[in-house]
Amino acid sequence: MKFIASLLAAVALLMAVPGHAAGVPIAGIDHVGINVPDLKQAEAFFIDTFGCVPVTQIGPFPLDAAAAEKSEAFAPRADSVTLAMIRCGTGANIELFEYVNPRGSKSMPQLAEAGASHIAFYTEDIIAGVAYLKSHGITVLGEPITMTAGDTGGETWVHFRAPWGAEMELVSYPKGKAYEGHTAQRLWNPSRPAQ
Repeated sequence: MKFIASLLAAVALLMAVPGHAAGVPIAGIDHVGINVPDLKQAEAFFIDTFGCVPVTQIGPFPLDAAAAEKSEAFAPRADSVTLAMIRCGTGANIELFEYVNPRGSKSMPQLAEAGASHIAFYTEDIIAGVAYLKSHGITVLGEPITMTAGDTGGETWVHFRAPWGAEMELVSYPKGKAYEGHTAQRLWNPSRPAQ
């Protein structure tokens, strides 16, 4: 009986999320991981600016040569690492990594470089969001841009810099996006996060 219940639950999950056949069926994105130079600063920024909630923290874990000798799971990359998981609204979690004395580059990658990434935070009122960022000394890169054509018609976005220099984005589309008029497939939307 448990097998049938599990099978029905798996089928229901797969049918609820539109997509195509995959090698690994997933329910969604669990988290996005980013490296930050100061974990407390990053947590405070996400909490104060976006209302994110810290949930877990583990570490520090040694990552130096002595620790690497005990485990084949990693090469020496820093003296240690501490990880924290935060929850922001109805979207994916954000995992923050603070490496102590990292061995790699300490330069923030430019957005156009391979391997660079950014997080986009959805807001219903991007004008108020930009005003808030500016009033708190956060560098906003230009003015909000509203897409008037193509699949992203109806979307407004603007990039900004986190206190440690990472480029991030505010995005808004309270009336939806143009692509919704010509396909049944849907991107994640805060008004229907499970759809």
